[in-house]
This record gives sequence, structure tokens and C-alpha cells, in this order.
Amino acid sequence: MVFKWFGYILLIFIFAETMSFMIKRSPCIIFVCTEDWFFHSHFLPLLRAARKIDNEAQLSLITTTGGKHRQLEQLGVHIIPLDFQRSSFRFSSAGRLTRSLLRIFQREKPDLVHFIAMKPIVIGGLAASMAAAGSTKIYHLTGQGLLTVSDKSHHQRMKSLFLRLLPLYLRRKNSWLFLENPDDGKMLARYGRLPENRTSILGGAGVNPDFFKVLPLPQNDTIRLAFVGRLVWSKGVDVLVRALDILKHEAVSVRLDLYGEPDHDNPRAVPRSQLESWNGRDDVSWHGRSDNIVEVWKKADIAVLPSRGGEGLPRALLEAASCARPLIVTDVPGCCHFVRDGVEGLVVPPEDAAALAKAIAELAQNRERREEMGKAARKRILQGYTEKHIVEAVADVYGKLLPN
Repeated sequence: MVFKWFGYILLIFIFAETMSFMIKRSPCIIFVCTEDWFFHSHFLPLLRAARKIDNEAQLSLITTTGGKHRQLEQLGVHIIPLDFQRSSFRFSSAGRLTRSLLRIFQREKPDLVHFIAMKPIVIGGLAASMAAAGSTKIYHLTGQGLLTVSDKSHHQRMKSLFLRLLPLYLRRKNSWLFLENPDDGKMLARYGRLPENRTSILGGAGVNPDFFKVLPLPQNDTIRLAFVGRLVWSKGVDVLVRALDILKHEAVSVRLDLYGEPDHDNPRAVPRSQLESWNGRDDVSWHGRSDNIVEVWKKADIAVLPSRGGEGLPRALLEAASCARPLIVTDVPGCCHFVRDGVEGLVVPPEDAAALAKAIAELAQNRERREEMGKAARKRILQGYTEKHIVEAVADVYGKLLPN
């Protein structure tokens, strides 16, 4: 009799274990991003992609907490605070971060880890490789940033380490690479073979074309240029101001509106004193950070981004293009991939104030051309650069890589 009941209990146990194995478990996904504001402004489509494959997915974000972690928590994201010290590229701080991330991965046991931008990729990828958990890793390169334009020795050492480590990380079959422009892929390929069947090029962060709607060109007496972005030297705002001097000498009347703040965690931030000096000119206005970018493009005739490099695909370009504004950019990865010279706007060499001034004058004096390029820019957005495109592309990858 005892053996009979023991047999029943054993059968029930086996049945329960079998059913628990067969029932789909919601995945645990961890995003790793240096700043909560950066994730909130650029990567909310990643949350929608995760919810698309499983509405009950457990979502966490390892990040430096600032002004946006409360809003992310309201979206159902569990925040795991970690100070990334974004301004530091020292190997001593990298070792501390690696240990911290290793402990988090061992504790959380994620099914998928999505690393965003260079520092999380280098350090987080190393920690994930050391962790015992066999989670899927996604490496999401959003440009090379400071390391591309800086000539400091420790920055160059970190860049060299990154270029050699990422191809090694990607040898594992449970990995994927997201890029925002093809030039970054070509650069990485020089240091190791990239998996063609596990690499995707995304349309940047994507934009919502229903929010950033087509706007008619304003009827300004003086043509208004607008720059939107972080005020760091790599964005080339100083080159743009020099171009204004050339235009003033040639009696071409334009005004420049600067929208953004210095990135104090970036050692190449433009000093506030310099911004205030530019603001004192009669042809430049510095407005600080704007919470209403649509209003910016209502007033502006032309979007300008004279970057020195390090870009993935600037969101500011996508927003301006979605509002049907012509674009003037430099011939650097990301910018020249989106803007085709003579179609959506004009492309000039970086660091060339004279060429930049010539391009500005060309569009400033031809409203019909501005309108044509603005329409082409809007059309370009709808061909793969909306948030919907990003959600679908990322959800497709998540679906391929996640268990169950």
C-alpha cells in the first residue's frame, strides 16, 4: 500500500515538473546604458519591442540614475543603479565596473542583455563573458563618440581595446550586433570578422512621424539656422560660428539658434563662458535645452550639424527631417549615411568653415530648394527611420534569440 501511494506521488511530481518545463516563462531582459536620460530619450522603442514578443517580460536597466529613472520605473522598468563615470576612461574604473556588473549578472541571471554604446559594450561584454549564465548578448553601437575625435593616449588605448574585443565577443553564437550606420561596421571589420547573419543596421533611435509632423517653412525675414544637440566640441558648433563670420563678410544675412546644454560628464564639453560669448553676438541665440523640439522646427528654416565625427545616427537629424527641414551636415559616419548630398540636404567636409558657409548661403538664398529637400528628408524618414521600423527590427531579433 505504501509503495502504491509512493508511486502516485512520484507520478504527480513528474507530471508537475514536465508541465512547468513546457509552460512558457517570460524572459528576463537587462539593458545596460550609461545614463537614464539617454535611454529615456533614445531607446524607449526597445521596451516596446520587448513587450511585443512577451508583454510580461521582466525588464531591467543598469544605469547611472539622474533625472529620468522615475519615469522609466512608471513604464515598468526595474532600475539597477550603477555609476558608470562616463567621463572616465581609466582602466582602474573599468575594473571596478566590470566587477559590479559581474555580480549583477550572476544575481539576476538574465536571458538577454542589451548593451548600449561603447563603454557598456566593452566593460559589460567582458563581465557577461565572465558570468556563469549563458544569456544572449546584444551589442548596440551608437557611434564611437569621444574616442573617435580625442587624441589623448588613454582614449586611444580604450578605443584600441574596444575594436579588438567586440569582434571576439561576436564569435559566440548567442550574440548580435546592432549598428546605426554601415561605416561603423566597415571599421570594426578591419579588426575581426563580423557575423553577417547576426548583424543589423537600425535607423538610429527612430522618430514618431505622427508627432514630428510635416511643417511648412516659416516666413522669416532673416533665414534661421538651428542646431539641436549636446554642446560638445565634437559637434563642431565652433566651426558653424566661424562660418557665420564668413557669411557676414559676404553680406549673407542668417541667424543661428543653438538648442542644448554642455554635457558636463564629457571632458570635451563647450564651456558655458564660451556659449555666453556666442550668445552675445547679434546673429547667435543660445536657448539652452528645449523640451519642445517641434516648436524649434516651426521657427527654423534649415537644420545644421557640422559634426567632427563619432556619431551613430543623430536623433536631432531624424526629428528635423521628419518635420521636413533641409539638412546641412558633414561627411562623417552616420550623418552622410542619412543625408545624401543634393537630395535631403548638403554634405560638406568636417572642419571646413568656408564650405559650410557656402552650403548655408546656397540654401538660404533658394526657398524652392529648401522645400524640395525638406520633402525628400521627410520621405527618407518613412523609408526605415520611424520608431515603428525600430520596434519591428528589434522585436524580430529578440524573437530569434530568446528561449521559448
